[in-house]
Amino acid sequence: MSKKLELFKELFADYPNIAILHVDNSLDLVTNTLEQVREKNDGNIKYIKFEDETSARLRATAREYEYVILGDILSYCPNKDKILKLMYKAIENSGNIIILEKKTNDNIYELLELIENTGFQAVNNIDLFDEYNTITAKKMHHWDNGL
Repeated sequence: MSKKLELFKELFADYPNIAILHVDNSLDLVTNTLEQVREKNDGNIKYIKFEDETSARLRATAREYEYVILGDILSYCPNKDKILKLMYKAIENSGNIIILEKKTNDNIYELLELIENTGFQAVNNIDLFDEYNTITAKKMHHWDNGL
């Protein structure tokens, strides 16, 4: 598992004072790895414990985070599109979203389409963890929603 977590860590570019948002459904799979990224870049991580869709509806400032990580939450949200739009707004231009979802949820194609329709670019599913899909995407300024 440590090799997979090292590969996960490589998804993060070095940004001084990196700002990460981690909305997590008690997954805790990547929490220690995120702390290593935060420490290396002298950054900050905002943790939100996911309880239901309401807990994921943050009031973030536009372009507040370089990275947003959603830890197995979208399958439990009836309004996935609204959650993704909120996350899109919260991410810096050229920032990234990383979504971990259980493979047993069997919703990968739905999520990939939803992420693209939200305006994220370069949507990719990386086969990194045995039990979880790891979906990455980028927010590109002026490519779609322009926020």
